[in-house]
Amino acid sequence: MARTPTTSLSIQTTSILADGVKNRHFIGNTTMDAGLSFIMANHAKVKENDLVFDPFVGTGSLLVACSQFGAYVCGTDIDYNTIHGKGRSSRKNQKWRGPDENIRANLRQYGTERMYVDVMVCDASKPVWRKAALFDAIITDPPYGIRESTRRTGSHKDITKSPDCIYVESHVPVSQAYHLSDIFTDLLNFSAHHLVMGGRLVYWLPIYRPEYSERMVPLHPCLRLISNCEQTLSSHTSRRLITMLKIKEPEELDSLAHLADPCVSPYQGHNSFREKYFSGQNKRCGKEDNKSDGAGK
Repeated sequence: MARTPTTSLSIQTTSILADGVKNRHFIGNTTMDAGLSFIMANHAKVKENDLVFDPFVGTGSLLVACSQFGAYVCGTDIDYNTIHGKGRSSRKNQKWRGPDENIRANLRQYGTERMYVDVMVCDASKPVWRKAALFDAIITDPPYGIRESTRRTGSHKDITKSPDCIYVESHVPVSQAYHLSDIFTDLLNFSAHHLVMGGRLVYWLPIYRPEYSERMVPLHPCLRLISNCEQTLSSHTSRRLITMLKIKEPEELDSLAHLADPCVSPYQGHNSFREKYFSGQNKRCGKEDNKSDGAGK
């Protein structure tokens, strides 16, 4: 008897969860846990024949999970070496990545290569897509500045003034800081323009717990907050799994709505979350050292 798609999905999903990421062809320092990837796909209500996009795709863990639901998957990332599987390997005792270490190989490993649309090198802060509602779901884990730097193309010399007083953007693709506040603003604006009506945005928001309040969650007039779940990372940090639903098409002023909100200030400034993350770690280490000294006395 032929297996139903549901049974086939269940068996394959069990295999992926059992393997975790350790046996996957292509992994990196920030590869998303297999179980969390499926949770994100569930929050996005990914289904067969959906088109799912990850703007910070990395090694493609979220694409692997979404493809198991029968969705077509694609993504972008600013890191050329990561997205094409080039350069030094993340695996122990392996110096360079092999020819079968790439995102397509990950989907092939789990039998869903046919759902792979493509990935490309792209700066998430730049408008490279045509103006249209393209995606049924946008699922991503933006960089926090801890293991992966938050950066975008451009420099402080990007905007130059031409003789006729029109500002034009330099073509030089150098790198500059990409503040978390800008990352989330760009992500919500992109989702408002490129999700289909009723489509979902699912992403992780890093939190410094001593100063967290629900008002810090970035909002957008076109997106309704559906759920906000916490995963504790340490005594002082966590991340919130944010799920949003597109409820209306964007209007001219909608893209600026979040910028005026003072609640985004904790994410402004380069490495703002990184500094708090390591500050909390240093305080914890200091307390442990004091306890150790006291025990020695």
